[in-house]
Amino acid sequence: MKKILSVIKREYIQIVRTKGFVIGTILGPVLMAALIFVPILVSVLSVGEQERIAVVDETQEIFLDLDERLDRKLKDGRRRYLLEKYEMRADIGALKGELNQKVLSNAITAYLYLPKEILDGGEAEYVSQHVSDFNKIEDIRGVLNRVIIEKRLRTEGLDPAKIAQYIRRVGLRTIKMTKRGAEEDTGGTFIYSYLLVLILYITLFFYGAIIMRGVIEEKSSRVVEIVLSSLRPFQLMVGKIFGIAAVGFTQYTIWALFGLGASRYGKSYLASHIPASDFSLPSIPVYVFIYFVFFFILGYFLYGTLYAAIGSMVNTEKEAQQLLCPVTMFLVVPMLLMMFVIRAPNSTLSVVLSMIPFFAPILMLLRICVLTPPVIQVAGSIVVMVLTILLMIWLTAKIYRVGILMYGKPPRLKEIIKWLRYK
Repeated sequence: MKKILSVIKREYIQIVRTKGFVIGTILGPVLMAALIFVPILVSVLSVGEQERIAVVDETQEIFLDLDERLDRKLKDGRRRYLLEKYEMRADIGALKGELNQKVLSNAITAYLYLPKEILDGGEAEYVSQHVSDFNKIEDIRGVLNRVIIEKRLRTEGLDPAKIAQYIRRVGLRTIKMTKRGAEEDTGGTFIYSYLLVLILYITLFFYGAIIMRGVIEEKSSRVVEIVLSSLRPFQLMVGKIFGIAAVGFTQYTIWALFGLGASRYGKSYLASHIPASDFSLPSIPVYVFIYFVFFFILGYFLYGTLYAAIGSMVNTEKEAQQLLCPVTMFLVVPMLLMMFVIRAPNSTLSVVLSMIPFFAPILMLLRICVLTPPVIQVAGSIVVMVLTILLMIWLTAKIYRVGILMYGKPPRLKEIIKWLRYK
């Protein structure tokens, strides 16, 4: 036991003292906060540039109403859109060519062509060098639609104001009911569920790769031959896995504490600094962060044993890539199934998938975040994972004790089976 603890201590201190660990531990919460707050902040920022848009109105009825309605203001009080009316010509092609040149020379930002048949169902054209500002285009499209619909209603002798009252949209608040009470949720549950699962997915890859890389380095440098003179292969493997697990647990605990603080105080921050945002950050239950750390530990040991076995069977990381494909698929498949599980967390398929040990760390955590499943299902998933981990440790130990001292070509499946049969 003392020898295993010595290996654990060595692995832990060796990684924790590195600059990469310190930077990664600090950047983790920063990145998490950026993924949540930056999109919200950007969505409420106003664009600071004034745009000149030429309008060719063949109907001679739309420009004035469009100019009046498209009165968006910049922070300094100026209009964002300056509409300039261009009179029709006999040769519409020549007019469009002239406007195209003005767009290319930046004399105008864009031009809007409104054909005569637009009131009867025709299509308008928006021409610009930059057509990927979807908010701006939807803004112009929305105002143009309202103006044209009102024109059509007046033509039929209907009052647009009354019609607007009859067809106005009904608001729908989404309120999440939990044992802690009810709270409004405008998408926060989806965001934090996605972020926690994404962090789990990345770190399982990351720490598994650390184990594999460490085994390969010790094996290729022949250091392992010296180390194995004082302890058994199983002790080295267990010490290495537990040592790196302690590093991951440390990092995850720091991140979980940060996330807990953000969920408690983030809502008031949003309200005070981004009052225009309709996004509300839900208060994340403490048990979610506990499960977050817990499923990382289970997932780490499950995948860590696989990475250790792969590292012991190869001599270089290039050789390892060929054997990593099945392990990678075990992590990728749950990510591909995320949207289905989010939409139907209690469906039969979601329950079955979350009970599969190699999918459980990601999918069961996701189900807990979205809609907490019955305790029996969570407990069953944990039991299945623990039993699978014990089985994988037993199998990996058999592979590790032979593979760690083997050099040359990576073993084939028949050779690995022989290793498993050795007593």
